[in-house]
Amino acid sequence: MATGPGQAERGVRGMTAFGGGLAERDGVRVAVEIKGFNNRVLDVRLRLPAEAAGCEAEVRRRLQARLARGRVEVAATLTLPQGASPWLEIRDEVAAQYVQAARRLARRHKVGGTLQAAAILALPGVVQVGLVEGADKGLAEELVLGAFSEALGGFEAGRRAEGTRLSADLLERLDAIERDTTAIGTDAGREPGRVAERLRQRLQPLLQDAALDPGRLAQEVALLADRIDISEELVRLRGYLDQARGLLHGRETPTGKMLDFVMQEMNREANTIASKAEALPICQAALRVRSAVETIREQVQNLE
Repeated sequence: MATGPGQAERGVRGMTAFGGGLAERDGVRVAVEIKGFNNRVLDVRLRLPAEAAGCEAEVRRRLQARLARGRVEVAATLTLPQGASPWLEIRDEVAAQYVQAARRLARRHKVGGTLQAAAILALPGVVQVGLVEGADKGLAEELVLGAFSEALGGFEAGRRAEGTRLSADLLERLDAIERDTTAIGTDAGREPGRVAERLRQRLQPLLQDAALDPGRLAQEVALLADRIDISEELVRLRGYLDQARGLLHGRETPTGKMLDFVMQEMNREANTIASKAEALPICQAALRVRSAVETIREQVQNLE
């Protein structure tokens, strides 16, 4: 299904990207740059020309509709035709309302003080900045939004490209974890026999020539095998592997926080396996899983 102009394309996306856009009309030119950086939450920072201050809310709205986290810096630069200069329009009716409101407030609360001219000019809506004579009053905002849309397209493409690269790397690491998980499962299946043989070898010198009771030996082996059983941990570890792959192959975003949680749980299972296991190959494989999980957790911080 095609993605509409108000929709963000789904899938795994990074947070580090750049996008640029240009828009020009009547000799007035606007350039917009968008830069994205890693961040745990969404932090939008805008730097727009005063002539286009009225479209700041719309720029924020568009970004918030597409982004879940990351620090995003948007800078717009406005260039006028050579020899042209902007003009100011003072809206006297708005200034008069501010002055009247200040006088009512002073009378009501019996306080002194008056509004100075400089303070009145700094109040919202009193001064309107225009571009060049004859240009539409909304031209600056129109150009900023046009350039911003172009920049946002490039920015989103960069984020998707980074997400694709990171996903490929993470999937390879998950494959390595799966190989170690399979090896752990194979070795764990041999553990009851190994435990029985070790127990037999330890008990035989103590009992000397007496025959070992097979039933009692089986009971002891069962107790030891239960203590080192890691079947539940392996089931959960495989489940988290499937969940992680599903997130990387899926169309839902954001994936970064969910993957971080999944890796945290995988790390917990690998630690439990390493602490329970007595066989050296199992311990070594569990440590490799834990190391790979930690690497993935670091990479996940780059995903939205």
